[in-house]
Amino acid sequence: MLLATFSELSFYDKCGRALLYFTIALFLALLIVGIVTRKINRDKMKDFSRYAFGILVGYALCAIVIMLTLKIDDMVSEGEIIPRLFYPLLASIITAVLLALGGLIVTLVKPQKIKPYALISLGVFAVPLIVTIVMMSIYYSEEVLPSGWYSDVSDIGLGLGAAVLTVIIIALALVFGKKNEKTSTKSIVYAAVCVALSFALSYIKLFKLPQGGSVTLVSMLPLMLYSYMFGIRKGVMAGLVYGFLQAIQDPWIIHPAQFLLDYPIAFSALGLAGTFRELKIFSKPIVNFLLGGLLSGAMRYFAHVLSGIFAFSSYAAEGYGAVAWGFLYNTFALVDLAIVLVVGGIMMSTKYFADTMKKASEID
Repeated sequence: MLLATFSELSFYDKCGRALLYFTIALFLALLIVGIVTRKINRDKMKDFSRYAFGILVGYALCAIVIMLTLKIDDMVSEGEIIPRLFYPLLASIITAVLLALGGLIVTLVKPQKIKPYALISLGVFAVPLIVTIVMMSIYYSEEVLPSGWYSDVSDIGLGLGAAVLTVIIIALALVFGKKNEKTSTKSIVYAAVCVALSFALSYIKLFKLPQGGSVTLVSMLPLMLYSYMFGIRKGVMAGLVYGFLQAIQDPWIIHPAQFLLDYPIAFSALGLAGTFRELKIFSKPIVNFLLGGLLSGAMRYFAHVLSGIFAFSSYAAEGYGAVAWGFLYNTFALVDLAIVLVVGGIMMSTKYFADTMKKASEID
């Protein structure tokens, strides 16, 4: 996207390019104001952090609404919306948002009821999720297979890959995640904010690949920081919601298990970023964050690799086998990860930011 001239871009991509430049300018402005504020009057840093947080949240929400509206309009005009795939996905996202809002209300009114509410919510959310997978199965059998668009799709490989990664993520969350910790209003609010920030940043693409996948402006960072602050169990759930949003924003779906690997599973894995903080092996926050980021980023990478090997092998470049091409093509996820680790590492290396993170994660 950055290699093309502005005039060559579609209206949607032009907005994305403008969003990139504006985001960089906003970040630099807040950084400069923060540095000046800290040097002139350190006591005002708390107020500045609050205002900066509000500005970022408002900006993220506006960016999401504008870009998602433009994306849907673009998909409609290009005839890219497949009703049997799009509307079940949209229903799943709306259900997740409504259940999250309900959870926030429950924590404010009757916090002791949050556990049964969470169990009920999982059951309710399972309904649109099952419908989505069923509709994808029908689409695959009635449209994809007869068309011959994608040859050599391995149902067994995709199914096993999705099942194995799901088990690994759930096992890590259950074994190493914080146990018996109450869900606070703060953790729900921060989850919504971090998902919104990640989603807004995901529209700012530094590079986009032809068969799906892109390198973005640290879009994974807010979700990783959330996992680091509130634990991997909550982080995995936030990543799951984000995965569904990604499926709406940049859909490339041909198979139910491929959808699970490239979206819910891949982005749920980002919730593992807080693993090493919970293990308490290392005392330095930057070490815990970087190791957790490597783990979560590697899990996301392997989810995309499995999808590439078993679903998109027919797209392999000449001279490459399915496995080699799957590993090579999806290196975009590693580039994405490297940018996040550099930026996140710089942030976590400052005592002020690390202390702020620790304080923010404390339950009120």
